[in-house]
Amino acid sequence: MTPPEKWYIPVTEDNHAELNRWRQSVATGHRSHQLRPKLDILLSKHIKDGSYYYASSLEGFKDDPDYNDYQEITLEQFRQITNSQPMKQPKHWCIEATEENFEELYVWWKKNVSGRYYYFEVGCTLMSNHLHDESKYYSGSVAQCLFEYPQFVEITLEQFRQITNSNQTQTTMSKSIRISRELLNEYYNAATIPQKEYLTEHFKLDGTTTVEAIRGLHDMACGGWKPRIKKNHPDCFPEDSKYFDFSRYVRNKSWSFVSKEVCESLGLVTDFIQVRNNSSNLETHHRSFFLSSEYKWELKFDEGAMVLIPTKKS
Repeated sequence: MTPPEKWYIPVTEDNHAELNRWRQSVATGHRSHQLRPKLDILLSKHIKDGSYYYASSLEGFKDDPDYNDYQEITLEQFRQITNSQPMKQPKHWCIEATEENFEELYVWWKKNVSGRYYYFEVGCTLMSNHLHDESKYYSGSVAQCLFEYPQFVEITLEQFRQITNSNQTQTTMSKSIRISRELLNEYYNAATIPQKEYLTEHFKLDGTTTVEAIRGLHDMACGGWKPRIKKNHPDCFPEDSKYFDFSRYVRNKSWSFVSKEVCESLGLVTDFIQVRNNSSNLETHHRSFFLSSEYKWELKFDEGAMVLIPTKKS
């Protein structure tokens, strides 16, 4: 069936993020606006400006005679219409750093930022380029970033991978694989409505799919399912680093790892153990701890355990 030339789709809690990404990529007006569930309608085109949305409830929109020739579409139809021609990657993009994606974002940020910037962390927003300095991040949420810099477009983690992993071929990302029908049914039975729509679109009934689709499903999954999906499909995910990343504890030039209250209760100075913050040595930078020079430190082995004893300087 040929999709309608003039269409609309109500914005809901489940689809607003996906609809908003598309609107941001095509809109020329009101670009700082974020689509609101139950309060906005996404349009194929606004008849008066380049906003691509109508601010009203569904009932209010249907009562507007100027839009009587617009037809409602489903989310699946929306995907078919908007993905018929792949969208160009945005010139200015941003993505908020979360507990789940931080390590991946941080690796790219560290490779592309000046060495004098240290404080990118969970809760900040990674930017393709900052308009006023070389930091490549915004110290705040993606919503705040878009409000201050409306020319930027929020992207998904999968889009971030496609944009930044230019050395990783599309053949590898789109490699066809097949999972068992039992596993596919397990995913489908546990899925939310948006996840079921994703599974229907990206997984065939016999379990045939792609590496990219598995990673996309992982990104959509809740915290309990993310490790299960990684465990089920280890070949679809890069090998985890053997190092720990302590960069999120490096805040406001205060690198103490142990809280002030605990330090005081132990009778030690508040910075007796700190995260190493030395970008000139990537082997230790944000991967290690260092100890206060206020004390002498003795390393001992005690029945198979390695212990560290602080002693007072004479």
